[in-house]
Amino acid sequence: MISLPAPETAYLEQLVCRLQSGLGPRLVGVYLFGSAGYGAYEAGISDLDVQAVVDGVSSTRQREELAERLAHESLPCPAKRLDFVCYTRSAVNPARRHPHFELNFNTGDGIPEQLMFDPSAEANHWFLLDIAMGREFGHAMVGPPPATVFAPIPSVWQLQAIQDSLAWHPAHDPISPNNVLNACRGWRYAVTGALGSKAAGASWARSQPGCPPIVERAEHSRRDGAPVSPSEAADLIAIASEAVRQALLENQ
Repeated sequence: MISLPAPETAYLEQLVCRLQSGLGPRLVGVYLFGSAGYGAYEAGISDLDVQAVVDGVSSTRQREELAERLAHESLPCPAKRLDFVCYTRSAVNPARRHPHFELNFNTGDGIPEQLMFDPSAEANHWFLLDIAMGREFGHAMVGPPPATVFAPIPSVWQLQAIQDSLAWHPAHDPISPNNVLNACRGWRYAVTGALGSKAAGASWARSQPGCPPIVERAEHSRRDGAPVSPSEAADLIAIASEAVRQALLENQ
């Protein structure tokens, strides 16, 4: 297990046990993605992003029972929340432009629980980007390494998904610092081809000529909970969007 605070480590061990018990021999692997998977976890700020891969399609009742096993009421999450996604093996290898999950489940202390079975009803770009990041930086808690289970995501698909995310944030989450920080790592990927955490994206962005001051403010806002200015965020999003547009032209 990678280095995490003791409560998070114990929680993930219990979560894996519940997945093994609930899914049995169908379970291919359990993967820690997101900041916890690549050493950027911040207690009290970060989520825990866990992906499971299974053989075969589950019934609706099986998926509901799996969510019940992982619900905060049954297994209290020490992080801000648990973001859990389950895929069939065939849904992630070969790669799909729009990954088709079995279930997407969000749970945590004081947040509305969300259990979703329909990928078409979700902002699908997040799932594609999570897989792209996770197969490179994720950590296998059970099963083969993520890069052997999740197929590579073509660069043009990642750029298209980043383009979608740059449009999504101002419409759905305009005052969140993630509006800025996700734009930073999208900008970085468009220019350098390097994936990485929000913090790595922000650090790279601040080194670029003409980087708006909203980036540094967003880094502080992520810790103190203060909103960011949508109009200031728009300046950075415009820069990132142009970089993505140029990168897509070069990938044609």
